Amino acid sequence: MQKDLHLGQLGLHPAKLCQTYTVATANVDIEGEVRRLRLEIALEIGALSPDRWDIPSWCTGWRVRDVLGHLVQNAEATALSIFWQIIRNPLRPDRTVDRLARTLGSRPVPELVERLRAAEGHYHIPGVPSEVGLGDLLVHSADALRPAGIMLEPPLADVLVVLDSYKKWGRRVVHAAPHRGVSLAATDTEWHTGTGPEVRGKAIDLLLLVANRRQVIDRLEGPGLVRLAL
Repeated sequence: MQKDLHLGQLGLHPAKLCQTYTVATANVDIEGEVRRLRLEIALEIGALSPDRWDIPSWCTGWRVRDVLGHLVQNAEATALSIFWQIIRNPLRPDRTVDRLARTLGSRPVPELVERLRAAEGHYHIPGVPSEVGLGDLLVHSADALRPAGIMLEPPLADVLVVLDSYKKWGRRVVHAAPHRGVSLAATDTEWHTGTGPEVRGKAIDLLLLVANRRQVIDRLEGPGLVRLAL
């Protein structure tokens, strides 16, 4: 179940909330891009026909509208609300994330669209680099929109800064490393990482692979695909 990026899953505890982490941002305006992506995702989901809001997303058990609810929850979260989530659910954060997404997902989609549109560009998970927050939007936008036949084309700079951040944070975010034992090479820019048989694809599809979205495997190529199938 790919419902990433939260609380104890990231090894966050109250004592760590004051810590900060940074990675090179390649001159990306992270806050501006978070804001822009929220607007874009809201626009695309809002434009879907109502029956498409209820189709399964790439997040197991979540509909498109539940992914939207999850994004609204993240957008409206504060450091204090996250602190209380950690206190109340220190061992099973997945359940809280799932419950909140489904609860919000039951709200009218037009309301959720407006709430996401109204959100600022902040991403309030203390102790987590802002690049991971940008990655959450890039990955969940695919979770919601690709099953509906919509392929967003995010700026390469956004994708690369998240890929570099996921070198440290990827396993904490998705609790998997599907690309272990292979090297990754982007076909739409100069970017390469890892050792082993090569897997090639667009940078956004490599990011989705690192985020354990195996639905993108048929968009990739190279001798390393054999390893991914194991």
